[in-house]
Amino acid sequence: MLVSPEIQEKLWKFTTKTSYQSDYLLQPKERGKKIDLKKSFPDQIQNFVLELGSGWGEVAIELAKNDHQTGYLLMEKKVNRIIHTEKQRQTLGLTNIRYMTVNFQWFFDELLEKEIFDEIIINFPDPWPKKKHRKNRLMQEPMLEQIYDLLKPGGKLLFATDYGPYARRTISLFRKFPKFVWDKKEYEFERPGFPVSFFEAEKRNEGKRIYYMNRTKAK
Repeated sequence: MLVSPEIQEKLWKFTTKTSYQSDYLLQPKERGKKIDLKKSFPDQIQNFVLELGSGWGEVAIELAKNDHQTGYLLMEKKVNRIIHTEKQRQTLGLTNIRYMTVNFQWFFDELLEKEIFDEIIINFPDPWPKKKHRKNRLMQEPMLEQIYDLLKPGGKLLFATDYGPYARRTISLFRKFPKFVWDKKEYEFERPGFPVSFFEAEKRNEGKRIYYMNRTKAK
């Protein structure tokens, strides 16, 4: 983070405060001490998936109920969305979902172990369409570096956006970042077999074109 230590400390205090409490919420307690995901999930969990900005949780819930060997960590800063997701988790009796309410653009690399995730999902991040706000976009080179560090060798990054300019900027960003490689296509307009969130369905009903980009961490 390109901010002063004083600002960092204020942000950290804000990060560690939440009105929501749950046994399934992973809450950081101490700066510099990473969360042990393997101890935070049931023993049968073999793989880990991280969703950045999980929204109302439709994607993660669908994935989790079909793969009980994988642990799904959902990072979502809006607590009402986490509460909604937790109700669905309880209804289905899923034990392979955990939450974090931190803003991952602040303390992303401080909280998680390196090379721990098999897959990282980023669905429809805020496009920040105004030119003066583009610096706030999630998809920037420093974020790609952090995602790269968190993925296992051969791990996958799945990205989706309905905002054309953001898609083109992200494609350009990937081209300048050879640590991630694509397989058959740089981007696609369909993602068959993958869960569709309420937000994505809404955008499709509006006739919006969705850009999907899948990348693999080079071994």
